[in-house]
Amino acid sequence: MLKSLYSGVSGMSANMTQLDVIGNNIANSNTIGFKSGRATFNEVLTQTIRSASRPVAGGLGGTNPQQIGLGTSVGSIDTNFVQGNFQTTGIKTDLAIQGPGFFVLSDGTNMSYTRAGVFGLDANNFLVNPSTGLKLQGVMAAVDGSIGNGPITDLFIDPSMVVPAQASTAVQLIGNLDADADARGSVLQTASLLVAAETNDLLVDLSGQRNGNLGLFPGDIISFNGTSGGSNLGTSTYVVTANSTLQDLLDWMNSHNPGLSFSMSADPTKPGAIAVQNATGGDVSGLSLSVSGRTNFNTNFLFPGAIANGSSATTADVSDAAGQLRGYAAAGDALVDLFTANGTRLGLDLSSGSTSLVVGGDRGGSEVQSTVLTVDATTTVADLMACIQQGFAINSNPVEINAEGRIVVRGEVGTDSSIGMITIDELNNNNNTVTSAFFFSTTQQARDQSTFTVSTTVYDSLGGRHTVTFDFQKVPGQSEWIWQATVEGGEEILEGGSGRMRFNETGAISNFSYDNGASGLVFRPQPANEEGAQLVTLRIDYGTIGGLNGLTQFEGTGRLVSLADGYTAGTLVDFEIDQSGLLVGRFSNDTMRDIGRIALAQFNNENGLIREANNTYRISGNSGTAMIAFAGEGNGLSLTPGALETSNVDLAQEFTNLVVAQRAFQANSRVVSTGDTLMQELVNMIR
Repeated sequence: MLKSLYSGVSGMSANMTQLDVIGNNIANSNTIGFKSGRATFNEVLTQTIRSASRPVAGGLGGTNPQQIGLGTSVGSIDTNFVQGNFQTTGIKTDLAIQGPGFFVLSDGTNMSYTRAGVFGLDANNFLVNPSTGLKLQGVMAAVDGSIGNGPITDLFIDPSMVVPAQASTAVQLIGNLDADADARGSVLQTASLLVAAETNDLLVDLSGQRNGNLGLFPGDIISFNGTSGGSNLGTSTYVVTANSTLQDLLDWMNSHNPGLSFSMSADPTKPGAIAVQNATGGDVSGLSLSVSGRTNFNTNFLFPGAIANGSSATTADVSDAAGQLRGYAAAGDALVDLFTANGTRLGLDLSSGSTSLVVGGDRGGSEVQSTVLTVDATTTVADLMACIQQGFAINSNPVEINAEGRIVVRGEVGTDSSIGMITIDELNNNNNTVTSAFFFSTTQQARDQSTFTVSTTVYDSLGGRHTVTFDFQKVPGQSEWIWQATVEGGEEILEGGSGRMRFNETGAISNFSYDNGASGLVFRPQPANEEGAQLVTLRIDYGTIGGLNGLTQFEGTGRLVSLADGYTAGTLVDFEIDQSGLLVGRFSNDTMRDIGRIALAQFNNENGLIREANNTYRISGNSGTAMIAFAGEGNGLSLTPGALETSNVDLAQEFTNLVVAQRAFQANSRVVSTGDTLMQELVNMIR
């Protein structure tokens, strides 16, 4: 009887302990960094009524022991260190640990450990737990911002921290220099000027008496048409090539029918016409040349409707036909022999033996002094071009007439020599044909040499600011640039202030050099008679030779960027904490420097830690010593700034455990009450 009473009492005691653990878990369901606990039970001693016996050979078998248990006891109360969820707070000093580790706290004498990452700054700028004042431990950085492996100590944010000035040592140049940056002059040209065609003119260049170019192209097929005495003259064709001349065409026409003889007309009133002599023995009719789709050509190669045997005719004899051929003018052609691009004669008035052309216009925004050219029957296009060159003071480039009969004027480079307009008029004769024939259209505007400039701020050893400006100017006609560096103020450049650089055909830099054999840009930060900062020596980083990671030269917009290292002195403005636990200071000179690093502790047996108040733990004989570690070093530890780890209590599970513990307690109390009833019956037996 008494054994059951003791068993029931032990069961009630053990389940009361479990209820205490569950109650503590539920109470701390919102406690930051809290780790839930659990209670496990062990059976206490048992009483053996009869021991076991072995089987007897040839006789009875063995018997099992008979034992009665004496109840239960609490075997262990364990802590569940399963990772809790993260709650974002946005407060930079709130930290959550991901992985098996603890923050290290100190009261100045003893160390304690916690998962609750609620921290802030105290009045002396130490990082502390604001509810307990315990100081967060870590490693402080050296003066230069380096963090070694020294002993852990209180983490301190020094508001008077200063980053000393660092002198600049390099300037990086990045961007494109426009390959089309040369200075250039104005280019103006007329429409094509024509003269009567000659036998050596190319067919593809020929124009007609009106309507301009005949429109022939290589590959066009010319057909010979006509009859003699009612018989067809034949169906032979001529294929135009890029080198076919008018003489080639005449030779083919002459070989096509021996009875017809073709040549250029000797009649001065029919310049450029083709003459034919009929000796076929019959009258020729419908004589012409034609090309499919070439209307202007077909119009200019029509002969009269009937050409009697023994007579001659020209293409110019056809009524309303444009039968005179024109070729491109050349420098040696007389001005009186010129035609416009549409085949109209200039009509210079030489009735008195000569006339005058007035050449005028403007240069550099100012009107040039007019030049008068006296024109007679021997005055050539070359004479007119020489007059233009003299009138516009062009020394570098001759005025020329190109292969298409256009007079081309190339002015001196630069906007000061820009040619805005060229006019040529016949004096005392309102000759609009001359004016329009010598109308110059601008094909290229004058411009000055382009200079590309970029500036950057560099620092001396005392933090003084200096503005260095680089100017780049292209060498005309080459892939070479001259660069020049200047420093604002009273600074004196001692060496390396200028140089040259070249680019290859792919636009990549191929050479960069300093003048006078210098190896860098060196300047004195202050006048020579004053003491102060050290000389500033800058290495100019232009990119990789043959690469496109620095300066390049492509045609297009030029845009440069310059970056320099170094900085002035700066004071601490703010700090932040990264995922590896680094305390990084942000300074007034826009630099960042490490202040310290948060230390974390790991244990061989974290369940061996002893819980203390305020979410802290201390080591025990079974936890092992604290092993100091840092987040982000491949140990499975990382920090999440601006967040806190919540309690890992599972309320649903705890309520379930609560019901189970309650029922177990009730059942054990029923055992005690039943045992009491039986003992009462024993007492009643002696009455």
